[in-house]
Amino acid sequence: MSTDRTAAPTETKPRRLSPTKPVAMPSSTRVVLACAGFVLGLAATLFGGAHIGLAISLSLVVLVASTLMGRLRDRVRSTITPITLTAVASVSLVSSGTPSSWIVFTLMGSAFLGHTIGTASRARQEAREAIILPTDPASVPGRTVLLWRMGREQFEVLDPSEKRLRTVIKGPKGNIPTSIELRRSTAGLDILRPGDVPIAVLHAMDVDTGPWYEIVDPIVAPGPGQPIPANPSTAVLLDRTTEAAVHFSRTGEPSPSAPWALSTRR
Repeated sequence: MSTDRTAAPTETKPRRLSPTKPVAMPSSTRVVLACAGFVLGLAATLFGGAHIGLAISLSLVVLVASTLMGRLRDRVRSTITPITLTAVASVSLVSSGTPSSWIVFTLMGSAFLGHTIGTASRARQEAREAIILPTDPASVPGRTVLLWRMGREQFEVLDPSEKRLRTVIKGPKGNIPTSIELRRSTAGLDILRPGDVPIAVLHAMDVDTGPWYEIVDPIVAPGPGQPIPANPSTAVLLDRTTEAAVHFSRTGEPSPSAPWALSTRR
């Protein structure tokens, strides 16, 4: 088994790839419901006797904010933010009593309509964007391709540094990737978070034919009167995962210090 090179290649800048799942255009049913909800919400507010100027002002603020949030690439954030904004505004209105509490119906209709408009705008924008696919490892011999996904978003770096690998594995800005792939020629190393274990690290010399091996800690039976050995901490697992990723990035081979065993995940 070869050793790491003394001089690591220079990594490329992170490249955002096309989303794994493009945003779908809102259906005609949703558009009709959003428009109807906005009109009915405003009608209910006026029927309840709320101040029309306050109702229109707040509804426009929520409508614009929800539209901007609906255009975000992060679909989870684009959905949660309008709901949170509406909920916060609704609490203060409800606590003030009638007739101001009727404005809540207008805010809900505005948030739904705004998010629908923003989603349609995001869908049209992504439909016009050029498709950016991951780099084929075979097209860059002798180089390592790092690909990580967070939800539907995916990013790529060639010849990642140890700092980059550590950051991605730990989670950039607290956003833990759902999957991390390292490819070098035909070899591959995958870092997953399957749920039954904190981190799963798999390696294959040929990702198409296998076999795949996984880092598995050996089960050691305690001796008489000895305590049961504790599982490795998350910090230890992260360090070991980073070490395996760095070694693979330099050589394409599994880390010699890790306990590898035939994997059942593939």
